[in-house]
Amino acid sequence: MTHPSLRPMDAFDPTEPAILHDRVSDTIITWTADQADDYRRASRPRADGTVAWKTYLFDGWGNVLGG
Repeated sequence: MTHPSLRPMDAFDPTEPAILHDRVSDTIITWTADQADDYRRASRPRADGTVAWKTYLFDGWGNVLGG
């Protein structure tokens, strides 16, 4: 995890708006449900708790606006 306020990726629901941390670029990505189907089909959970999807390596997520 990159920050204690981020949640583990195994609890991420791609159908809900969120922010995700990309370990590769060390940036926060704003998530909308538009790509939920592709995420479910193409994402690959890794043994270290991260999730690889497209060019991203997500290692934590949070609610939009901190809610």
